[in-house]
Amino acid sequence: MSFHILVTAPRLESSGLSLLQAAGCTVDFVSAEGGRAELAAKLATQPVQGVISRFLPIPGEVIAACPTLRCISRAAVGYDLIDVAAATARGIPVVTAVGANAQSVAEYALGLMLAVARNIPYHNAQTHAGGWERTRLGLEMHGRRLGLVGYGRIAQGLARMALALGMKVAAYSPNLARRGDIAPVTQAASLQDLLAQSDVVSLHAPLTPHNRGMIGAAELALLGEEAILVNTGRGGLIDEAALAEALQAGRLWGAGLDVLSTEPPPPGSNPLVGAPRVILSPHMGAATTVARSATALAAATHVLAVLRGEALPADACVNPEVLAATRP
Repeated sequence: MSFHILVTAPRLESSGLSLLQAAGCTVDFVSAEGGRAELAAKLATQPVQGVISRFLPIPGEVIAACPTLRCISRAAVGYDLIDVAAATARGIPVVTAVGANAQSVAEYALGLMLAVARNIPYHNAQTHAGGWERTRLGLEMHGRRLGLVGYGRIAQGLARMALALGMKVAAYSPNLARRGDIAPVTQAASLQDLLAQSDVVSLHAPLTPHNRGMIGAAELALLGEEAILVNTGRGGLIDEAALAEALQAGRLWGAGLDVLSTEPPPPGSNPLVGAPRVILSPHMGAATTVARSATALAAATHVLAVLRGEALPADACVNPEVLAATRP
């Protein structure tokens, strides 16, 4: 049986596209120019059974407009772009490419941490401008304490790298207790305990209504003047105004942020743009050839599995309670 698949982007890497085409699927795309309006129109007028989600939001009214839709498969790990409640109400599984980009994002988090600690962007800009300023000292990571907020595959990858540098690593997640012993990483009893004992904090939690703004003024006050905050998760995890104020006041060593609450930020809208002591990048953590290929393949594999009624990896489905309703 072939299926009609809509990709919410102008293209899909050949690893995923070839798999869908080999399965006899009709694969359609949303153009960069058409964007959200084109996505809504195609879902309302075409017999789409599976969506591979890339960069566009998929709100509840768009889901409701497509009576044939049976699966939304993310070519990524985060799922905050999708109205999961609306999908669940329709019995539509939302699946993610869990683990496919973990190594790339973990490496990027490490890169941000080291770039902030050693002032690398500052020295690069100074040298390009003709300077040779060597008085601004950096921080050595060996022996320092890394705190991981969330302990999924990306955080676990970063933990391995940090341990190899000689760092001490702790993690906090509300669901971490059921994992048992995670030595040599230690479990923090609460977010506040983790922050109070960390020199570097790296955020790896999904964005949900419950943890939006979880790093605010009170949490930042628990960090020391040589603390570094890294975020490769979602920008909404941080109260950006509070972080900008802490950076302006010199209460933190710095921050490395690959994500912002609104992407891209409208001019003049985000207090972190132009703030001191912060490195910003445009959501590039998973932007490697390996990760893009792996997430496309995972997204295609997962959408076909759901539509065929086949098994999924245990942690791939965001709303597993609806899977039984998808069996043909």
